[in-house]
Amino acid sequence: MKKNNQEKIKELFEKVYSPDNMILCVVGDVDFKKICEFAEKNFAGKGKIPDKLYIRKVNRTIIEKKKGIDQANIIFSYHAPEASKKERHIAQVLSCIMVGGMSSRLFQEIREKRNLAYAVKGDYVGGREYGYNFIFVGTPAENVEKVKEIILLEFKKIKDLTETELEEAKEQLIGNNKINREDSQEQMVDLLGHEILGKAEDSYEFEKDIRQVKLEDVKKLADFKDYSFFALVPE
Repeated sequence: MKKNNQEKIKELFEKVYSPDNMILCVVGDVDFKKICEFAEKNFAGKGKIPDKLYIRKVNRTIIEKKKGIDQANIIFSYHAPEASKKERHIAQVLSCIMVGGMSSRLFQEIREKRNLAYAVKGDYVGGREYGYNFIFVGTPAENVEKVKEIILLEFKKIKDLTETELEEAKEQLIGNNKINREDSQEQMVDLLGHEILGKAEDSYEFEKDIRQVKLEDVKKLADFKDYSFFALVPE
């Protein structure tokens, strides 16, 4: 951080924040002509498109100690598909089954049945060149290895996933999506995300795409061999 200066920040801004590398998204009852005039006035011109980043996928286990915290903070993650719309939705369904709320498998096993943690949550994160599912657990330090064992075991149990549980996860995702779309900011972020990955119109196909996810595809994604595990524990 000490090596950064005003010139470096300015150089990065001019390189990355150019009209050719921006997406303008507007949600609401607006005048399309005025929006176009605003965009042409404020975002005219061209800039240099930044070089494509090379994403190197790694898997590591790291345990770090830190003063001033009273519990361990765990992140468990594994690689998931990136740009393909079909595969992204498979990853979302699997994430919902494992950590999608109080009825999810890991929430039930770690918190409700064993009382090992208070917070158990996670999600799918994906871009054009990367994708991963992550799980976060906040737990006392003595539970770190036990929680890790439970996570790995529950993924192995996905081989017994039923069509009923799969459909319940789909309905949950579809319902949450409908609720989120009632908020203009959430809808804007969703449209932006889909445009970055492909096209904004895909946002309106969410329900259809989720319903097409198949049982065997979810089981296949859950059968991963490599993963990353990080724990920040009290010193």
